[in-house]
Amino acid sequence: MNSKLMKLPLLTLLCLSLLYVTGCETVPYTGRSQLMLTSPQQEAQLGEQAWNEVLAKSKVSNNQKYNAALQRIGPSIAKAANKPDYKWEFKVLENAEPNAFCLPGGKVAVNTGLFQYASNDAELAAVVGHEVAHAIARHGGERISQGMVQEAGAQAISVALNGKSAGTVEGIMVGYAVGSNLAVVLPYSRTHEYEADKMGMIFMSKAGYNPNAAISFWQKFKQLSDTGRIGEIFSTHPMSDKRLEELRAYLPTAQDMYNTAPNKKNFGESLK
Repeated sequence: MNSKLMKLPLLTLLCLSLLYVTGCETVPYTGRSQLMLTSPQQEAQLGEQAWNEVLAKSKVSNNQKYNAALQRIGPSIAKAANKPDYKWEFKVLENAEPNAFCLPGGKVAVNTGLFQYASNDAELAAVVGHEVAHAIARHGGERISQGMVQEAGAQAISVALNGKSAGTVEGIMVGYAVGSNLAVVLPYSRTHEYEADKMGMIFMSKAGYNPNAAISFWQKFKQLSDTGRIGEIFSTHPMSDKRLEELRAYLPTAQDMYNTAPNKKNFGESLK
């Protein structure tokens, strides 16, 4: 064994070897195993801090129609998600970029720019459901955990390469960075989007919104993305033909949930 590796602190070695045992949890609804090195409480605290920063730097919209729509839809999605311990808040932000997000702990924001693409309540519910799903699945904490693993791996490599030539170290570290980003971050990012799509359809269907609206909304965004007319939401929520295929494949299951929902709203009110 490389003598440099033998000099790694025992705690580091133990952490690296036990990560997938001690940090393994299961995503609700999908059953996927995920590496989690943060607690829900830590994530909620980070979400609260980020939310306060967002509200300090952003203008909350006073558009009555948009606010009424989000306050009508958001709580129903949150109820369907069944996380009463989350401190849910829903805000419309004055921002022309068509985007939305949900921070850990249940802080949801929708930009005014997104409303021009949502034809009705159900399409907005598809977006809110998708964002809420990211929080319920703790994707933020999972990304933080991935970063912690990458940092530990980089430190281990640095110790092992101590004394090597500068060119060798640089080449290996660049290769590590590229490889870890492609092998860890991007696949999980795609997995998160597929997962949020599926869970989002579950939440909107249980809340009584027709899940067909998820197909129509994301299809609309895919077409707009292909024409280059919008881009910001796709930097954080990249749409693809594969995602649309997965959405369509899950539609029958979501439709069954919608059919048994106690308070059907169908497509809800028009937002135009």
